[in-house]
Amino acid sequence: MYVAILFVILALLVILAFFEDDEIQSRKWLLLIVVIVLTSCAAFRPEGIDKDYFSYLGYYTNPDSGMAKLTEPSFKLICSIARFFGYPFLIFIIYAFLAVPLKVYSIVRLTPLWYMSILVWFSHLYIVQDLTQVRVAVASAIFLFSLPYVMEGNRWKFMLCVLLAVFFHYSALLLLPICLLDNKPLAGWRLVLMYVLPLLFYCTSIISLELLYLIPIPFIQDKILVYEEMIKYSDMFTELNKFNIMALFRLFTYYVLLWKCNVISKVYPNIPILLKIFCYSICAYAGLSFLPVFAVRAQELIGAVDFVALPLLALAFRPNWLGRIAVIIYVVGVFVADMFLYEYLKF
Repeated sequence: MYVAILFVILALLVILAFFEDDEIQSRKWLLLIVVIVLTSCAAFRPEGIDKDYFSYLGYYTNPDSGMAKLTEPSFKLICSIARFFGYPFLIFIIYAFLAVPLKVYSIVRLTPLWYMSILVWFSHLYIVQDLTQVRVAVASAIFLFSLPYVMEGNRWKFMLCVLLAVFFHYSALLLLPICLLDNKPLAGWRLVLMYVLPLLFYCTSIISLELLYLIPIPFIQDKILVYEEMIKYSDMFTELNKFNIMALFRLFTYYVLLWKCNVISKVYPNIPILLKIFCYSICAYAGLSFLPVFAVRAQELIGAVDFVALPLLALAFRPNWLGRIAVIIYVVGVFVADMFLYEYLKF
């Protein structure tokens, strides 16, 4: 029943995304309904519907266990609140109310294509993060909120936001290099670099496990040790196939957006910085593929930029509806794959 509701929401978002215009956006009550529905679905999910539900309850019940000790201060704080009231499901409610409204608010600030961006988010990362990896969900929401600071060149505010995101998930440290990026036009050597870097990371092994051990942060060292043990003793953590279909489609989308960058920039001037972050997420995914958990986490966290970047394909082609259909076909395909192929949720 729950998954059927998600399919209904997907269908309604497809309609809103395809027919989105100024008149639809002027109806703020419609956006409010979307926020309420998505927040409620995340907060009041059925017990055990996602893969991490019982893991979080285990951390709640046994706060002194090894993995529970490696969780962030925010999770320990939220668990304390839930214990005070005696309701463990408060963990999921608090995370949902922190992540979902902030993501929608950030999307509205970042793009003229509100519902197309919400659709892209809902088709994959809403399932993977907001319904599963709830700690990362809040970190990615803060990241989206901080993107305007990068676009404005306000590095200090961006770094403060990243530190807040780290409070919710340690992987947000991967966001720090983004403060070095700018929104300068892509031309000359910059453009060449943008074309070459993803291919370089896909074709070579620039990063190694030994290099990660040089990071002088104790909890990162502990995390690496845990994941290294998982790789040794579990088939679930073998080396990642970085040439899987979804990763290759992201790579293809990146190059299409790069090709059409000058066209899109006439309507959306911030496309250069988005493409630089997109490039960084691809390089991080390919470069960390020897450590699957880190690679996927990097792609999903930094890949929150997809909410804004992917819908811009609709601005790159004429007629406009053709680009919208292309994006809609992709996101529906991803949603179906998440449900039936990767089985992120239980029926």
